[in-house]
Amino acid sequence: MKFGVKTYNEEKLLDFFIDKCDFFEVQAIQVNDYSFLKKYSLPIVIHCEHENFGINIADISKKDLNLQAIHFAKVLADSVNAKKIIIHPGTLENENCSKENSINFLKEFCDSRFCIENMPYTYAENKSIKLCSEPKEMIEFLEKTGLGFCFDFNHAIEYALELGLDYVGVLKEFSKIKANHYHLGGENMEKRESHLSFADSTLDLNVIFKILPKKAEITLEVANDKTSLLEDLKVVGRV
Repeated sequence: MKFGVKTYNEEKLLDFFIDKCDFFEVQAIQVNDYSFLKKYSLPIVIHCEHENFGINIADISKKDLNLQAIHFAKVLADSVNAKKIIIHPGTLENENCSKENSINFLKEFCDSRFCIENMPYTYAENKSIKLCSEPKEMIEFLEKTGLGFCFDFNHAIEYALELGLDYVGVLKEFSKIKANHYHLGGENMEKRESHLSFADSTLDLNVIFKILPKKAEITLEVANDKTSLLEDLKVVGRV
């Protein structure tokens, strides 16, 4: 298995982990300058802007805004020769949104580097339904778009907990879908707090590692400070 660390725009953080992980994942935020990424020899995975940045590819009224985010991610990926770009499939938050809008957008504007990430069931702020929260819908998206799959364990667990499902069963269902990339963080199962450091997690990692394939490439989506991230890499056996 290979493990990567994620950042929004923290050059010093990546400098520190250059010899402690196998790759970097970078959130492509349009206001940031990422020219410093060219100095690294490690592979880089790009993550496109998403709902937290006002993007929603399921919303046809946001097409221009969505295209700007996609274009920025593509250009950044080109600049660092990134082989994977992670994208959220969108949220059904108003009458302008639909599954069909999302699928059509992905087919038209995303190339083979893009990997669709599975999502929690609802968006916490307004309880809008998130697309690709369940395995069946993810399979439909992959078949209709021809794109890759980013398996986020925490999102799958959140989906299961919200619907009162057996989370192990849900993880196993998602694991039947060939994934190109993985996201993993700590999870407080009782409080339903997600993407925590493993020190703050009640998630049984043995369950996860029984599911992960040996050649998995896993971004640790954990607390993003240097000290705890280093400890998390120790937990998974990377350092």
